[in-house]
Amino acid sequence: MDNLEIIENLKKDLPATVAIIGYGSGIYKQTGYKIDEIPDKDVIIVVDNFKQFLIEDYKENPHHFSLDFSLKSLIKKSENTNFYNNIGCLKFNHNNIRFKAMVISKKALEQDLKTWKFFGMAGRLTKPIIFQNIPLELEEMIRKNRENILITALLFNSEDVLKPVDLYNTISKLTYMYDFRTILPGEKKTKATDIVSGAYDFFAKHYGHNRFIKTNTDYIINPHPIYSIGQLPDEISIYLINKLKNIDVEDMKKEELEQISKFIKMYFAKTNFINSLKLAISSSSTLGRKETVKHGLSKVKRHFLK
Repeated sequence: MDNLEIIENLKKDLPATVAIIGYGSGIYKQTGYKIDEIPDKDVIIVVDNFKQFLIEDYKENPHHFSLDFSLKSLIKKSENTNFYNNIGCLKFNHNNIRFKAMVISKKALEQDLKTWKFFGMAGRLTKPIIFQNIPLELEEMIRKNRENILITALLFNSEDVLKPVDLYNTISKLTYMYDFRTILPGEKKTKATDIVSGAYDFFAKHYGHNRFIKTNTDYIINPHPIYSIGQLPDEISIYLINKLKNIDVEDMKKEELEQISKFIKMYFAKTNFINSLKLAISSSSTLGRKETVKHGLSKVKRHFLK
């Protein structure tokens, strides 16, 4: 059974969903894993109503939830539009397959894709993913999100000519830059490049042929797409436009290009650390404290075994 079939089988046993998107090392094999290691199947479950989905899933599939999950607390929770109140994590077995599921409301996901204010889900959706039978508007937003990370990666690289793998590594790196898990002993320091090594064909297909770049099999000509900053998601677009006020974009030299790279690094420094921490806290509210600690310790153990 391939991964799309596994995801569709899971979907049949869940309350109504908008989409299920597979990602991570259990979907696309990454380098750095031992032969006997079987990673969880990571999925993003997009739903219309976050709270209602969890209530229904608890009734239908109580084994999806840890023993210290409180349904009463969830039911009492008031409805609001706060991003972190509309996203959470579950870990469970389904048909003898281990899943780690990020559950998120469609509105919250769309907000992240449009703004990059939180970047947790938008970042995941720039990397290798699989899906089928999702709304066309969501599929288009995912395509646009890939284009946005490509523009950002080209701006982040001040070189005029790049090897394709260097561009793909930058795209993967941006999603982990200043994530608190990469600072603490959790995620491997080579995680970003391991993803590219294991799914090079995916990156080549979705990023190697684009209207922004000229490429052949050996190198990519970097257009330094300064004039495309305005089309980037709101948060990073406004941030970079403000930073570029004192830079002559008509006559970009190496020093100015390196300055733009620093600005992008500063943006992710202020965005990724705090938001990755908030996402972990939000996930623990549905995953349960004990399961959160267990998951974190397994990451640390694997880190030191490597």
